[in-house]
Amino acid sequence: MRPLRTYAILKSIATDLAQPFITFTAASSGIVNEYLGVISSASTVLTAVSEFTVALTRVRAMTLLYLGNVVSGLSWIILSLLPFTGPYLTFLYCVAELGLGMSIMGWNLIMEKLSSTSRGEVLTQYTAYANVGGLIATLGAGIFVGSSANLIKIPFILSGVITLFTVLVLRHSDVDYEDPAREFRLPRGIWNFLSLTTIFTFFWSFAWPLFPLAQIYIFHMNYINIAIISFIAGISSLIFRRKVAVLITKNRRMAMFLGRALLMVFPLSYALAPNVYYIYLAEVVAGFTSMVGSTAYISYLYDNSRKEDMKVALGFYSVVQGIGALSGSVLSSYILNLLVSVLGLITDIKVLLLTSAILRLATSFWYLKLRELKS
Repeated sequence: MRPLRTYAILKSIATDLAQPFITFTAASSGIVNEYLGVISSASTVLTAVSEFTVALTRVRAMTLLYLGNVVSGLSWIILSLLPFTGPYLTFLYCVAELGLGMSIMGWNLIMEKLSSTSRGEVLTQYTAYANVGGLIATLGAGIFVGSSANLIKIPFILSGVITLFTVLVLRHSDVDYEDPAREFRLPRGIWNFLSLTTIFTFFWSFAWPLFPLAQIYIFHMNYINIAIISFIAGISSLIFRRKVAVLITKNRRMAMFLGRALLMVFPLSYALAPNVYYIYLAEVVAGFTSMVGSTAYISYLYDNSRKEDMKVALGFYSVVQGIGALSGSVLSSYILNLLVSVLGLITDIKVLLLTSAILRLATSFWYLKLRELKS
């Protein structure tokens, strides 16, 4: 399993050299219209489109990892060489996320095979491997860049190079997912879970374009602040790993509820915090929510789908998340620009953040009603 552990670490380093800074870079470059909404949701939307598309094929998991990382790596390199304008940044970031979606589908299929005997422990373990590398990468990139939007191009290039290098690492792995013959169908009863995912993601993503604007216009952050936020969240993930694994094993429904309900903390803190230190404090919660988010909901799909339905179930899960994310994020950007002349930018941002926090909490209670299905 060593090549897969190495891949998880390197992939996290590559992702965390660039991903935490992309919306901040867009907002810092003057992108405040619907382009910012697309960029804010692209990591969910485009990966979803990609995952759903490959779910309809019988391409092997390792092939998806190869192709996805090549597309994503090249896109980050090209993106860093062009001006940071709305069209350029949006298009190339979207292509990078399409590639990421392919690699995520491949990785999820391999993780389903590896975690079949112990979902919570194995999934959180590999998430922890990934977080270790990402912590160093994000903090180092933030300190290096400081307040310069031009210097962020170097971490973006490094992200692309490391992503391409992961393809060589994967060549040493002998684990792959055998794609069985299947019908284009979903497990009976899974639509309740998918519908809830769509609705919650809509309310969740409503705050995404608002965060970088709040970081710049309310808290006057720079790249070091963004790196510290990601670093705290990463450390918190490592601390919560075992607790989340136990909770998922003993009471997955409660884990899913808490993982969603506690997401209200972030828009609430950005709307009410008097300074950036309160934002740092709120990020401690991110360790729990991100660890649950990367394990509990996927494990629900794993355990409530047959192998013949697995790929299609994962594809639909991704695409409904994408629909919710794009709708919520773009609508938020539209409303923000519509009300800014009435409320002023700062008040506008805070009102919409509070709205998102309330809706996140209200919707999360429905996860307590989900039932385990017999596939």
